[in-house]
Amino acid sequence: GGPVSAPGAAVLEARGVVMRFGGLTALSGFDLALCQGELVGLIGPNGAGKTTAFNALTGVYAPTAGEVTVAGRRVNGLRPHQICELGVARTFQNVRLFRELSAFDNVRIACHAGSRSGFTSAWMLTPTHDAEEERIRKRAADFLAVMELTHRSDELARNLPYGEQRRLEIARALATAPKVLCLDEPAAGMNASEKG
Repeated sequence: GGPVSAPGAAVLEARGVVMRFGGLTALSGFDLALCQGELVGLIGPNGAGKTTAFNALTGVYAPTAGEVTVAGRRVNGLRPHQICELGVARTFQNVRLFRELSAFDNVRIACHAGSRSGFTSAWMLTPTHDAEEERIRKRAADFLAVMELTHRSDELARNLPYGEQRRLEIARALATAPKVLCLDEPAAGMNASEKG
């Protein structure tokens, strides 16, 4: 959901974003404008504020100053799930999966973010709900296939090798149908064969 940006307009924008924690300024005057179709890397040494920037953009932290907008809508103070509903998904530097659920269910839950089936149709098990559930199952399977995880579909997330957990987190983020996908060090902790 959420508004659609005009061609050339920023889908995600940060203007003068500041993040302070007590007396420490972790981010100062951060500016960013991402347009549809752009691929942008945020590069810097450890401690430069990259993760803090992602956290400010995605609602983990509310900026101390400045403004973050998604498709022109100010999102300062919105919760992460609200910003995700507007089309901004992210992964974390440290893997955050539903460890006790299968790989399939981790992705299926994310697919529900865009579900058209409401509580009433789910409760009454209407044909609309059944069709929507089948569509969600197919989408979840497709995202697992894209990330080459079909063979791990039924395994608990906690039992996957670390590299596959990272790919599962990306599949889950993609399943929310984001306009913007923020990958916080997606290859961190992976060996050369897992990165390929």
